[in-house]
Amino acid sequence: MSNEEFERHVEFTLQQQAKFDTSLATHQQQSTEDWAKQRERNAEVDSKIERLVASLSILRDAIIGITHHVERHDNYVERHEQEMAEIRRANAQRVELGKEMDARLNALMLVVERHISDHQ
Repeated sequence: MSNEEFERHVEFTLQQQAKFDTSLATHQQQSTEDWAKQRERNAEVDSKIERLVASLSILRDAIIGITHHVERHDNYVERHEQEMAEIRRANAQRVELGKEMDARLNALMLVVERHISDHQ
């Protein structure tokens, strides 16, 4: 290898090294920027997750409150239905007692009518 070839080879190597250094610096800068953007995105996501967790907590509390309200309402409806059934039973008994009383009154009226017609 001649001196001239050696110098060209050294010059080519130095040029390649300079290109590599420039490319490496560019990639490092881009990587640093990408990491910074990613950290910002991660911070945003973390913030959104925190807000979502807070919202879910509020929603959970609301659902629990609604569930308790529905349970109380169901208990009220059940008590009301029991009371209504009791009222219906009592009314049915009163109707039967009324029929019995009507029969007795009719019998009494017949006795009174016979007594009156016998004494006329």
